[in-house]
Amino acid sequence: MHATMHAWLFASVIAPEHAFEYDQSMSVIAVAATKGGVGKTTLAYELAAALGGVLVDLEWDGGSASAMWGHDAGAFRRSPILDALEAGPGGAPPRVRRKPHQPALVPGHPDLGASNIPDDLVSDCLAAWAKEWAVPVVVDTHPGANPLTDGAMAAADLVVVPVVLAAREMDGLERLLNDWVAYRLLLVPNKVPPSPPRRWVEALAHLAGSTPVATPISEHRWLTRRVRRAAVTLQPHPGQAVARAADEFRAVAATVEQASA
Repeated sequence: MHATMHAWLFASVIAPEHAFEYDQSMSVIAVAATKGGVGKTTLAYELAAALGGVLVDLEWDGGSASAMWGHDAGAFRRSPILDALEAGPGGAPPRVRRKPHQPALVPGHPDLGASNIPDDLVSDCLAAWAKEWAVPVVVDTHPGANPLTDGAMAAADLVVVPVVLAAREMDGLERLLNDWVAYRLLLVPNKVPPSPPRRWVEALAHLAGSTPVATPISEHRWLTRRVRRAAVTLQPHPGQAVARAADEFRAVAATVEQASA
């Protein structure tokens, strides 16, 4: 019911020309936001799982994709992602970790926050790793401006931006669209309540302009309490709530993945 309401409301307000055309040469997808709490990490986790890609975690705070995956950086003496970044694009890519029903992961590390790696080196490394792995690379970034996020966005063929439909978030979105005008963006309405206020959907359509908008992801409050490591898009034998959420994340992944007619 909620998904049907969302589909009707967004289809009635978001113009058809906002549909996204995918370029099959895309290899790096950055998930970015100017603030935390908008569902960025969960979106990156599920996109990497649904696309069968590698999730590169450039987050260094708690609540990262690596923690969601079950990786404990404190249990390791070295940081493979820092070593690989310091080695540059000509060095070996970092080791990709794999577990059943979870996205392939290059884990982040707390020391990323204190690193002095320039953005152009980050960009060159991500491009080289994507070529080596030959699968989509989804990068979860740290919120706001910093060299790691700037480098990921520079390398990205597409920057996916989760958007919460609320007053302050709409103000922030207007500034974001002005600041990020040089990037190819896909806006993803996220944490959308069962009956989203039409004024905020209309505000999103107005602010987006020609920027494409994906199908919305509902407000799945149980996701914040979920302890299972499996991506909902890969979870075997899902219940009704998980299956509904998985369908929404897959729809966003399909927007990124499908070739234009």
